[in-house]
Amino acid sequence: MSRQTQSQILTEVLIELQEIKRALPNGEMVLIKKSLKDLEEGQKGLKSEIRTIQKRLFNPDDGLIVEVHKNTEFKEENQQNLKDVNNLISWKGNVTKALWVVYSAIIGVIIKLLFWN
Repeated sequence: MSRQTQSQILTEVLIELQEIKRALPNGEMVLIKKSLKDLEEGQKGLKSEIRTIQKRLFNPDDGLIVEVHKNTEFKEENQQNLKDVNNLISWKGNVTKALWVVYSAIIGVIIKLLFWN
């Protein structure tokens, strides 16, 4: 091994320091820190928005899930009413047909009485 003088060692150290200094990000660290802070604030905002959405969904008084359950219960409760309405519509159609038969018979009797005495 060769012995180095103190000035050679200092020169090597200075060269290495300059290399390290050149490789260091000058203003990039500040930008990275700012970006991380902005990202953290964005995450906090996102968390609060998620909490708000969760409250709206899972609110036991008027949340979306409760409304869906209420809608389902309403449909189940009124299923019989829907069947009754359909039966009523069918009955109305049958009565209308029967009345047309009765009206036709009455008109036929009136025509027979007027023209074939």
